[in-house]
Amino acid sequence: MSIFRKLITPAALAFYMLRYKTIWRVREKMREKCVANGKVNTKKLIWDAYGRYFDKRCGFVGGLAEFAGEPCFPHGPFGVFISNDAKIGRDAVIFQNVTIGSNTLEGTSKPGAPTIGDCVYIGANAVIVGGVTIGDGCRIGAGAVVYGDMPPNSVAVSAPTRIIERAEPMDNRYTQYLPNGAVRRFEDGTYHRI
Repeated sequence: MSIFRKLITPAALAFYMLRYKTIWRVREKMREKCVANGKVNTKKLIWDAYGRYFDKRCGFVGGLAEFAGEPCFPHGPFGVFISNDAKIGRDAVIFQNVTIGSNTLEGTSKPGAPTIGDCVYIGANAVIVGGVTIGDGCRIGAGAVVYGDMPPNSVAVSAPTRIIERAEPMDNRYTQYLPNGAVRRFEDGTYHRI
């Protein structure tokens, strides 16, 4: 990307957001302008602006991913990764740090990208990978890893939690090491220098 495009892209994103109101309207316009006859033109400024929106949120929602309707991100699309080849139905609820990724390894049982049905609820930190099909009305719990098909109206949860008891108390106070060499600890609702 040229230095000019790097400088102009933030302003372009602001313009597109003002004009089209939401990132999903920007996405629709981007697909109209950048995808034609199976060919993708990533040299248009709107493509860069769309990418910048998700870069600022440490996420990626592929410009070529197919959505039947606008998804709901209750906590914003922070840390969300959705593959370019994914297909997602209407009214999907996707929490932060979710990965909906493609499996491109040769010889695997489920190559490709996920196809997710309508009204699917995906909890924080869930991972859906490979050419799996998630049926309509499914729930995927926080932290669950899904690499097989799910029938409609089913639930996927993570492995059972294992509890390890300790005889001695643990110090769980948050300690922060600042760039200037100072150290402080969060305790009683505020930071204290150590």
